[in-house]
Amino acid sequence: MLTNHESRWMFHVKLIAIIFVLFSSIFWSAKPTYALSYGSLSYPQGDVGLLRPDIGVTLELSEGKTPESYHFYLNDKELNVSYDPVSVKFVYRPTADLLPGNYNARLVLSFNGYQPISINWKFTVIKGAVSLTSETSKEQEDGLRAINDYRTKLGLSKVKFSNALNTAAQKHAQYLSSNKIDPIRTSVSLHDEDPALPGYIGKSLRERVQFIGYSRSSSEDVAYNRVSLVEAIDSLFDAPYHRSPFMVPGLVEIGVFRDGDYHVIEFGFSDGIAPELVVSPGNSDVYVPTLFDGHETPDPIRLHAGAEYPVGYPIMASLNGPGVKKVSLDEAELKDESGISVSLLKNEPGKDDHLDTEVIVMPSKPLELDTTYKAKIKLTAIMEDGSTRPYSKEWTFRTEPRVGVGVIKLHKDAVAYSLQMANFGLNRNHLVSFGLNEDKYLLDLIPYPMKQKPYIQAGTSYLYIRDLAAALGATVEWDDNQKAAVYKKKDKTIIFYTNRNAYSLNGVEHMTESAAKLIHETTMIPVRLLAETLGAKVTYEESTRTVNINY
Repeated sequence: MLTNHESRWMFHVKLIAIIFVLFSSIFWSAKPTYALSYGSLSYPQGDVGLLRPDIGVTLELSEGKTPESYHFYLNDKELNVSYDPVSVKFVYRPTADLLPGNYNARLVLSFNGYQPISINWKFTVIKGAVSLTSETSKEQEDGLRAINDYRTKLGLSKVKFSNALNTAAQKHAQYLSSNKIDPIRTSVSLHDEDPALPGYIGKSLRERVQFIGYSRSSSEDVAYNRVSLVEAIDSLFDAPYHRSPFMVPGLVEIGVFRDGDYHVIEFGFSDGIAPELVVSPGNSDVYVPTLFDGHETPDPIRLHAGAEYPVGYPIMASLNGPGVKKVSLDEAELKDESGISVSLLKNEPGKDDHLDTEVIVMPSKPLELDTTYKAKIKLTAIMEDGSTRPYSKEWTFRTEPRVGVGVIKLHKDAVAYSLQMANFGLNRNHLVSFGLNEDKYLLDLIPYPMKQKPYIQAGTSYLYIRDLAAALGATVEWDDNQKAAVYKKKDKTIIFYTNRNAYSLNGVEHMTESAAKLIHETTMIPVRLLAETLGAKVTYEESTRTVNINY
């Protein structure tokens, strides 16, 4: 028989057991929850100079999960946020100007079987914040077109304007111009701003894109030169360190602006899909410049004792895409039409602190005009996970027949330029046209002023030797002892005598009935002599009085 004390104890035991069983049943019947592994980039951060900045989060989910629900709050007020499941981006774009002040942003995400995620961040809209620049000038449109011309000939996708990057470019160019920043006589970088000076929006590019609320990765080119914006873009592309952003496959948008002599380009990049090797000059390019005369900071030849300008046009290989940490150069080679190797100056990561995923290879001397070269590059990519991958490329390109004609052809019609690249090997000839009644000649349909108009004497037409040399990619000198003009191109040397009916071709003298003449102290060459000496096809169109030279 149990006592009352024992009865009460047994009652408590039973009660505890029932409660334990009840809680156990509840616990084991529920699905377990786990913490989701993820990475995030929230923006904007810090001080923001825009009245309507994009506010959002880019997620990197290790499991590739899709949220069941998501809620965005700004200062504890829930607002509609757009969601892109492909890029895993959540963006809120204000429909009205934000007042200056502090803002708390929060994105709450729910996933099936996982604990909810709450991402919190803060930013401040500063006093004097501005609206994004949405209008573009003709000069800016020309700049965008020029950049896309280079993208076209590299076989890369075209880019578009970003209002945010145009705003950043404008603000920085105006800062440089209003403060008369001088990178030549001072050590001040064109990429920095001083908070003590008017127009300041951020010391570094990172702070300036933060100021305008830009969330993508970015880079910047700045030129200081009294030229047009397009000419500045051309000079930046020729300079190897500044060419790099043009060559990134993931470049999707830009901003450009010129204020006085200051030209600013802001580049915005996507994450990319896979690593891709891009070379410049590109394969089958038919109008490659022959030389580079420097004027870049940092100086590309600073690593090479004894090297001096001008050097040959820089060759670049750039590897961009997810997971690439840096590259190393295993082999670089350039050969001319005779198969002779060209001496090269090589800049690579590890030796050049301004390179990571690019290499620069510069011929130590200018290349020859109108010459085909064969290039070869071999790289090893070091990936972020520590693995390595080999990359290589062999390709050919041809230099332009006259200095500067390539960039004119490119900007005149980039599509036609790229089509000519596609026909490389089938379309190697150049066409020069001299109208006997004109003051300009055409080289591959590009007009150039004649220094001396054609001359007609006793039914014979004469062309000025220096105009011919410029059009045909040759050099010419006057030999006063022989009273002759000495014409040189590659392995051909022609001496045009003006005091007798003869010429010399590679040391062998030939008699001719159509000799060169000195007319008004200038050496003029009869058209019929061109076919004899140049090895080119020379034709004459009577209806237009035009001499055509195919070479």
